[in-house]
Amino acid sequence: MNSNETQPDDVTARVHEAFHRLTDSIVGDLMLRPPATEADLTVAEAHLGQQLPDDVRALYLLHDGQHQYSAADPRFAAGIFTGLPLLPLHDVLFSWDQWEGFEAEEDMDDFASSTPEGFVQPKYSTRGWIPLSHDGGGNHIGVDLNPGPAGTVGQVITFGRDDDEHQVLAPSLLSYLEQVTALITSGAVTPSNDEDDPDWTLSGPQSKLFHPTGITTT
Repeated sequence: MNSNETQPDDVTARVHEAFHRLTDSIVGDLMLRPPATEADLTVAEAHLGQQLPDDVRALYLLHDGQHQYSAADPRFAAGIFTGLPLLPLHDVLFSWDQWEGFEAEEDMDDFASSTPEGFVQPKYSTRGWIPLSHDGGGNHIGVDLNPGPAGTVGQVITFGRDDDEHQVLAPSLLSYLEQVTALITSGAVTPSNDEDDPDWTLSGPQSKLFHPTGITTT
């Protein structure tokens, strides 16, 4: 059962539990922002023209992202997306807006694919991909609201400027949070404890480390 098949109150409780277990496993300053409000989420969804999954809403009602590095405040938060920070809602919308127009550039789709095959649309960009993180170079981990024929609405994927082979990391944000914690516990992923170098150490590619619950290729 994924987060879209449970009641919102249950999703909220499970996201809170998963988030706290994850953050307890991370060394370093998370620089978490205060919660977003229901009004903030309503504005964001109106801007996106689509409803966010319950687990994404629950996470933002817990914290509206993490501090973002800037010239005015050049600090790195200990990012929860295997080292990448959770974007505040206003930065989610800003990043999403940067992709406007690329969906129509079909010649840029020529090299696009997904792992597993058919789970993500073979596109360079689509407005159904909502960035929840960024690496500072135009690449994201986010949720997919317009998946391929084998995919699931709300699945967590990679996409961006350098990402032709989109990876499905988890069938939901809740599952992703749980899996990151499990990978830290197993030693497959090691959070950075250097505030000047936020990159985490992974024992292998994300596509090999993550095992999306319920995702099969047969």
